[in-house]
Amino acid sequence: MELDALDRKILYELDMDARQSAKSIAKKIRSNKDTVNYRINRLINEKIISGFLTRIDNAPLGFNNTKVYVRFQDTDEKKEEEFFSYLDSLPEVGWAVQASGRWDALFCVWNTSNFSFYRTLGKILNRFSRNIFEREVIQNINWFYYNRKWLLPEDYEVHAVKYGEEPGRERLDGTDVAILEKLVKDARIPFSEIGKKVRTSPQNVLNRVRGMEKKGIITKYGMDLNYEKLGIVFCKAFVGLHNIDEKSLGAIYSFCGREPRMFALTTALGAWDLELEMEVNRVEEMMDIMNRLKREFPNCIKGYDSIVITKQRKLSYIPPLGI
Repeated sequence: MELDALDRKILYELDMDARQSAKSIAKKIRSNKDTVNYRINRLINEKIISGFLTRIDNAPLGFNNTKVYVRFQDTDEKKEEEFFSYLDSLPEVGWAVQASGRWDALFCVWNTSNFSFYRTLGKILNRFSRNIFEREVIQNINWFYYNRKWLLPEDYEVHAVKYGEEPGRERLDGTDVAILEKLVKDARIPFSEIGKKVRTSPQNVLNRVRGMEKKGIITKYGMDLNYEKLGIVFCKAFVGLHNIDEKSLGAIYSFCGREPRMFALTTALGAWDLELEMEVNRVEEMMDIMNRLKREFPNCIKGYDSIVITKQRKLSYIPPLGI
């Protein structure tokens, strides 16, 4: 589907803060509230917007994020479906996708220690070891989510939200968790509705949400787009570095942050050093970005590999707080 200029402006604002009202968006883009409301509802009904998501940084709660890349063997469609269904049943698995290219699948595991990760991975391998030809384990050190600058390529500012690093010791009670569970499913849900569902007052919901924002647990209210409807290809590039220092790494971060199609950047520990996520119109556009990155930093970029994510099978921002 082709988006017109007004659609793009509305989507850009919702990507920046999905909780802002139609009236607030209308004021920023010089439109009117009724038009903005109509456009938002149309984008939802036509499944351009597939959801409004509240992003959580689980590091303050004591969690690490470890990714596992898998290459299958001796599988068919039924066996792969069984694999993803099993991942969906594990509360420790926060994200799972199918892919094409170097890897067939990727999943993320919330864990509080190497042992808790090993225990989760062991359950998966014990069940599917004969179907996994190769695997790679990557530890997320920190990562950035960028605003979708490609929506307004001629008029945007760079915004990045940082996640990860050293796990903290913040604790949530049952009411906090119940509120988060509602917000991660619908970032635009009114606090009054959350209050009814968790049996507390809207003011208490507001106070608790502001407290979680202040602690860095709630980081952003955004949206999930339907890539198929928009003709977008979701690519990941795995970058190896050498001769790197803090200044050079900072310059690479700045380069990636300015790229309109760059959606996320992860500093990784494992077989590669950086992971770059891009929302592009075609794979060749990702290759062009990577070639420009290599030309800009010839003494730092050792090489890269890439995959295309073909289908998201699971997404859960809240880890199992009991592990």
